[in-house]
Amino acid sequence: MNAPKQGMILAAGMGKRLGNDERIISKPLLEVAGKSLIQYMIEFTRSLGVGDLIVVGGFKYETLEAVVKKNDSKVILARNNRYELQNLVSFKTGLDKAADDDLFVCNADYIFMPHTIEAIKESPRELAVYASYDTSEDSTDAMKVRTDQNNKLLEMSKQLTEFQAIYSGMFFIPKELIPEVRKIVDDLMATEDLAKASVEVIFKALMNTGHTISVDDVGKPDWFEIDTVEEWEVAKRALEK
Repeated sequence: MNAPKQGMILAAGMGKRLGNDERIISKPLLEVAGKSLIQYMIEFTRSLGVGDLIVVGGFKYETLEAVVKKNDSKVILARNNRYELQNLVSFKTGLDKAADDDLFVCNADYIFMPHTIEAIKESPRELAVYASYDTSEDSTDAMKVRTDQNNKLLEMSKQLTEFQAIYSGMFFIPKELIPEVRKIVDDLMATEDLAKASVEVIFKALMNTGHTISVDDVGKPDWFEIDTVEEWEVAKRALEK
């Protein structure tokens, strides 16, 4: 399928579960196998063929900005000064710099395998979240996804006991929906508790207005999501061989 015209990496968070209050770098600058998490994600999005790429920073912004520019001078940087809140605010910050064109969105604290790139490349360019339908691994702390019989999104929550897939932290918005998403985000910014509202709240808002959201399969969930020191160590042991 055609490559996404633009991408957004959400990289503003403090990484509190990593004890980040005592570190001098932001979580996206943690290194695994000699490469920072933000480097992994920039390379990942570029591998998808993304053209314009927006990176939303916040905590320790200047250091992140320097690393991003050194690695990819064409990246568009956006600064979220309210990075202590949930990442709906970061999404709004990045959306203000985005064009009304296809938009691929991901978080900065993942490391994905090459097969995930290929799965996303082959997916239709439709309103979609990307997930793995392989639920055989431990999903205790994962964002779980419940779908209907047509693989359309019904619900997402870490608390679900019945679910069909595990969310990968990535989604796609086609260009014709960007103006509507802008309005939805503005409304959510005015009505939601921003200390709790993650970017995924827009999915429920879109479904409430009659949209269906596909849950596209990315294959085996062998990615590394780094939220804790333990997860960081697991990624290093696996990739620093």
